Amino acid sequence: MLPMKKWSAVTLAAALTVSLAACSDKKPESDPSASPTAAKDKAKLSLLGPAGTNKYIKFDDRENYPVWKQIQSMLDEAGLQPEYELVPSEQYNVVIKTRMASGSKLPDIVNVSALDNTTLLNLAKQGVILDLNALIDKYDNGNIKKMYNEAFPFAKKSTTSPDGKMYWFSNLHIKTYKEKELAPVALTINIRKDWLDKLNLPVPTTAKEYLDTLKAFRDRDANGNGQQDEVLVYDPSNFSGAIAQWFGLGTDITAVDVENKKVVSPWYQEGVKAYFTYIQQLVKAGVLDTSLIGAKAEQIQQKITENKVGSIQEYNLGMGHEATIKGGGELLPLMPLKAVEGITPAAQLEPPHLVWQKYAITKDAKDPAAAIRFFDMIYSDKYADLLYWGIEGLTYQKDASGTKLFINQGKDEDNAKSGKVAGRQLFGDTVFPRVQKANLEFELNQVPKYKAEHELKVMNYKPYFVNMNQNYLAIPDDKQLENKTKILTNLTTYSTELATKLALGQKSLDAWDTYIADLKKMGLDQLLEIDQQLHDRYNSVK
Repeated sequence: MLPMKKWSAVTLAAALTVSLAACSDKKPESDPSASPTAAKDKAKLSLLGPAGTNKYIKFDDRENYPVWKQIQSMLDEAGLQPEYELVPSEQYNVVIKTRMASGSKLPDIVNVSALDNTTLLNLAKQGVILDLNALIDKYDNGNIKKMYNEAFPFAKKSTTSPDGKMYWFSNLHIKTYKEKELAPVALTINIRKDWLDKLNLPVPTTAKEYLDTLKAFRDRDANGNGQQDEVLVYDPSNFSGAIAQWFGLGTDITAVDVENKKVVSPWYQEGVKAYFTYIQQLVKAGVLDTSLIGAKAEQIQQKITENKVGSIQEYNLGMGHEATIKGGGELLPLMPLKAVEGITPAAQLEPPHLVWQKYAITKDAKDPAAAIRFFDMIYSDKYADLLYWGIEGLTYQKDASGTKLFINQGKDEDNAKSGKVAGRQLFGDTVFPRVQKANLEFELNQVPKYKAEHELKVMNYKPYFVNMNQNYLAIPDDKQLENKTKILTNLTTYSTELATKLALGQKSLDAWDTYIADLKKMGLDQLLEIDQQLHDRYNSVK
C-alpha cells in the first residue's frame, strides 16, 4: 500500500470545500420503507462511499432492478433503514481523507478504501474507527464469523492488524472448481497457435525449443507480410514475466514461496544467472522486441493489432488479445518450460482468493448493533449470490450438475433497460462490500478447449509463485512499514535498471558479485527479513 500524499494547507482547504459541497448539495438518501409505521421500528444507518461509475446502471435507479428488490427485502428483515451518501468517484479520495481527518460528524459506516493502512491504524489508535472483533463478539448472529473463519479464512490473515485487532471489513472473493477445489488461474507465456499450425511446428516443451520456434516464426514469415517482424513481447525489467519462473525464480524483488512458507529473492536464487543469459539469447536472436520494454499498453496493443506478436504473457484463460489481431489469431498458453537441468520450472498463479477494499464502523455510529446487522446481511450466502450471480433465471442459470453459469447478456445500456444485472454491477464497491463465490466452470465454458485443458493442468501445478505477494503478508507495524518504504525507494530503482541492462547485455554477468554487494548495501537482506516476519505473522493468524 502506497503512503498517503502530503496535503498542503491550500489543497486541504480545497478538499474541505469539495467535501462540504458534496454533502450540502444533496442530503443522504434514505430508502423508502414498506410503511411509515415500519420505518419507526427500523434502525437508521448512515453510509458514506463512492458512487458507481457505470453510465447506464446507476444506484439512483436501483428501485428499477429486481436484484435490488431482493436486497431491500433483506434490509427490511434486518430492521435497517440505510441513508446513503454516495460521492462522485472522482471526488471521493479528497472527500474521505478530509472527512476522516476531521474526526467529527462521521457516518456510521464508511468506505475507507482510499486510505492506506498506516492512516487507518492511526485513526484506530485515536478511536475514530472501531475494533470490529469486539463488536462481532457482542452482536454477530454468526454470519460474519462463518464467512471469515470458514468460507474465507484467508481474509482474517490479511486484515488483522499488528495489535491483533481488525478495524475494517473487506471485499472477499474465492474461485473454486466443482465447489470444493481451489481454482487459481495462471499468468503464462502464450504463443500463436495459428502460426504453429500454419508452419507445422510442434508446441515447444523446453526453453530452447521455445527460442527456436520464435526464430522460425521470423525466418518463415509466419504473419505473411514479407518481413522478419514477428516478435516476443516481454519485459525483463522485473521478475513478473513468466519466463523468469521457468528458471525457478520468484515474481518480485522479494516473493512468497507459499508452499514452503518462505520469502525469497530471485536475485539470490539458483537459476537467476541462467535466466539473464537466456534473455540475452532472445535479444541477440532479434525475437524479443526491446523497444517494448517498459512500453505503454497502447504501444503493445498496436503491435498485436498489426499481427506482429508471436508470443506474449497473458492470463491462460484470457481472450482479449485474439479479437484485436488483424486477420485473426489464436494464443495457446504454455505450461512452464524446462530451462535448466536440476531446476523444476515454476508456474505463476493468481491466488484463487482475494481480499481488497475496506469498510469501517466509526466512533459516531449511534447503534453499533445495527451496523453489525448490516454486515451480517452482507456476509450471508443469500447476499453473496445476489451480489455476484444475481437472480436465477434472469442473470444466471444452473446446469444439470447444479453449477451456476451466467446467462450471456448484452451491453450495459440494454441491461439497464431490461433490469438484467447482478448486485455487483449496481452497487458493488460503493457502501456495499463484494462477497464473491465464483466458479471456474463458467470461465471454462467461455474459452477454446485447449485453454480449458491448460487451466485444468496448471491449477494444481507445483512448484509455483504467486503474482500477488502482498496477499500473503500481514499488515506491517509502523516500524516495519517505515523500514520497507526506505529500502524500496532506492532498491526498486536499482533492481529494475540492473535487470534491464543484464537482459540487454549492457552489463556483464562477470561482475555478479558486485551487483549482489550493491543489493545487500541497499537493504535487500533487511527487506527479506521484514517480509518473512510478515509472512510468519500472516500464517500465525487463526
